[in-house]
Amino acid sequence: MRGGQRGSRTLDTRIFSPLLYQLSYLAVGVSTRGLIYAKWRSPSSLCIIFFGNYFFYYVQDAPKVRRADHKECNVADRLRGVNLSGWLIVEPWVTPSLFAATGATTEEELLRVLGERAYQEKIRKHYDTFVFEDDFRRMEAAGFNSVRIPVPWHVFEPEEGATGEVTRYVPCADYLDRALGWAADAGISVLLDLATVPGGQGDSNGTPSTPNTAEWHSSTRGRQTALNVLEGLARRFGSHPALFGIELLDSPLMRVRKGLNVTDGIPAHYLRNFYREAYELVRAHMSEDKAVVFSASGYPGAWKHFMRQDRYRNVWIDVHLYHYRGENAQDISTPQGLKQALARNHRVLRAATSTKFNVLVGEWSAAAVLPDAAMTPEGRIAYERVFVSSQLASFEAAGGWFFQTWKTERRIPAWDARVSLSSFERGMME
Repeated sequence: MRGGQRGSRTLDTRIFSPLLYQLSYLAVGVSTRGLIYAKWRSPSSLCIIFFGNYFFYYVQDAPKVRRADHKECNVADRLRGVNLSGWLIVEPWVTPSLFAATGATTEEELLRVLGERAYQEKIRKHYDTFVFEDDFRRMEAAGFNSVRIPVPWHVFEPEEGATGEVTRYVPCADYLDRALGWAADAGISVLLDLATVPGGQGDSNGTPSTPNTAEWHSSTRGRQTALNVLEGLARRFGSHPALFGIELLDSPLMRVRKGLNVTDGIPAHYLRNFYREAYELVRAHMSEDKAVVFSASGYPGAWKHFMRQDRYRNVWIDVHLYHYRGENAQDISTPQGLKQALARNHRVLRAATSTKFNVLVGEWSAAAVLPDAAMTPEGRIAYERVFVSSQLASFEAAGGWFFQTWKTERRIPAWDARVSLSSFERGMME
């Protein structure tokens, strides 16, 4: 290669992999035997060099987009984090051993199948053994400076005299105390994310074929329960030095009009009113240097005129960027599929930055569509690693990102940061 331009590389690539940073620059292709070269010239140019079953490529940075506070995103203040999914809210894809031989696919089903006593014993053991202080030290050593922790609505001890469903779950606020302490010692920040609510908030990352229950707004005390939990989180952790902020809901399924039809989900006006009320409650216990985050629910452009009054300070909008299922699935083994996946990232982030909020990519992964035929495990890993590198470049317009997730029991390559981002460890971060 020759004619490289040193100024076009992504800062996050430099942090996680000095070698990849050296390789990722614009250059003129040199035709040699067994080498295929392709390039597109556009605002986000894609250069791919194939060699045998492996390839290197570079995606030229799109024009910089300014954040809502009119400061350029830079390596010093951007969040580079991981989610800690599957810990305080158990999920079968993270810890399948918890669900083995039960037929359960959710925590509610697990409680029903095991019975209250056996369920509580299993969950307490899981809380104690899945995450340790060493995990936070390893996050920091790998170059991460933040962690996003999904929190269940039953995080706190039930009030005296409480009855019903809340008394059957295992409270976990004490584990959040541990996590924040470990994070402070490791020098990383924590974003607390209210990821479950009574009745279900649905999942805007889902597909029509995925079970997606969003009945929270119809439940008797769902709204008040969520507000109480958020206020409790702010009261207990709002002044903690390691706290980055609180996310009001994870990724609620929002009802929208598509042509003559209206989709299932939570009405947009209900979400807007809830976010406004929740902001006032948590801000009463959190100073303005702590962030309040809300979900775009898959439609960032729908929030352009939301919370425009001066009293709303340090508010972030969260977008999730997945490319492995539904209409957003892309085959990243083809140049066109890879280009389309990255173009979607840029498109979503442009819509999010147009709202004038600070932008957060709360969830993303290396998962995408890859043909199974004749692809070796090494080849799959190579494609996924290159996909990760290019996605990092596409996030330059955001104020930060959180990979999904830090760890899985079976070390799933596209989802476990210890595997998927292992070649991006910073090593010599200054």
